[in-house]
Amino acid sequence: MILFLDFDGVLHPFPMGPTDSHLSATSALWKVLDTIPDASVVITSTWRERYSFAELVGLLMARGGERFASRFIGVTPIMESATDYVPGIRQREIESWLMDNAVEQEPYIILDDIEEYFDSTCKNLYLVDGVTGLTDDDVDAIALWFKTVV
Repeated sequence: MILFLDFDGVLHPFPMGPTDSHLSATSALWKVLDTIPDASVVITSTWRERYSFAELVGLLMARGGERFASRFIGVTPIMESATDYVPGIRQREIESWLMDNAVEQEPYIILDDIEEYFDSTCKNLYLVDGVTGLTDDDVDAIALWFKTVV
């Protein structure tokens, strides 16, 4: 099982308010990973344009996820700039990663807050409310939804 992970709008609200902090919803992510113990994580966030994979994992591990470090396995390829809102682009990046790693048949789920980055037929997308980011309610819903994807 592969979990494709966005940051902005998933691991913290987006846009961020004056009292919000980056990666404030990582505790909810850790709960998701506890719920899906065989999930490996691939980062899809535009943060991958500014930070290396090791730096991204380090940022997450600094927020209490050390036990999950080995489950982070990569980042998707960058097909467009972060400022280019191309319909379906994130889905194309995920499909490319799946093909490049010869795991097209592997079950996967996507946590993202921007529906337009995906085709309307994308059944693997769990749409997070970007205003709040990932919440405990999402964790419960993902746990139930996960059973239908696999």
